[in-house]
Amino acid sequence: MNGRRAVVGLCMLCALLVSALAAQGASAAGTKGTTAYTCTNSGLGTPVGNKFKDAHCKEVDNTNGTFRHVEIAANTTTELSGSNETTGGAKENTLLKATIAGSAFTLTGTETTGSGWMTNATEGKEHYAHGEGTITYSGVTASGGCKVFTDSGAGKGAEGVIHTEPLKATTKGQGDALKFEPKEGTVFARFLLEGCTNTGINGTYTVTGSVKTTSIEGATSKFTHANTTEQNTLKLNGTIKAGIEGVLTLKSRSVATDPYTALSATTVETE
Repeated sequence: MNGRRAVVGLCMLCALLVSALAAQGASAAGTKGTTAYTCTNSGLGTPVGNKFKDAHCKEVDNTNGTFRHVEIAANTTTELSGSNETTGGAKENTLLKATIAGSAFTLTGTETTGSGWMTNATEGKEHYAHGEGTITYSGVTASGGCKVFTDSGAGKGAEGVIHTEPLKATTKGQGDALKFEPKEGTVFARFLLEGCTNTGINGTYTVTGSVKTTSIEGATSKFTHANTTEQNTLKLNGTIKAGIEGVLTLKSRSVATDPYTALSATTVETE
């Protein structure tokens, strides 16, 4: 039962992380790949491709749109900020779901915050984006009467908070997906459950493995429970698969004095 519970924690962790880096885009093998762009109407930089009607470069409007993709130079480190804010400005909860002892179980986080960095790069003819970062989920509650606490491996921390370990993400060799996994080792995050109605669920859980994004709309990466569960790569306590549901929107800036702008992506082809 502890193992199944741990799966939920893993899902949530992965979802947040993915949200923090997924907006970079997707890549494809061969002559296709993905390059990350800022989405802006500031007039700075050289615009590329379509015009968009929104600040997340989600909806194309080549007649009246004022937002454009502006390329981020290859091998240039860009600072990232992530949240669970959707294109429309509302926030969408992040859900971690699993079946525990034959019953559905859910962790719900109301706030997602992420930070890190990314770069565009090429290898052979493939364009790709890669980076590193961490995600924090707050306002976390659980079904079954459980209370959720952060656990860094040194014991019980703040209630309603889960921090990931340092993570890395890449589109290299991932087709049209972005893959997230721990920067070192296998642990995504740890969390502690107390006060559960079913006392057998109480305890510390470790989330391990990797996860890929399944849908990117403008600057927002979306995750569905069904798809992330089917990947069968996120594990709780090493054996139980989990699924996540929610969004992660990324923003970027080149220097600390610049404002953050939405980070979008475009697939490109090379000769």
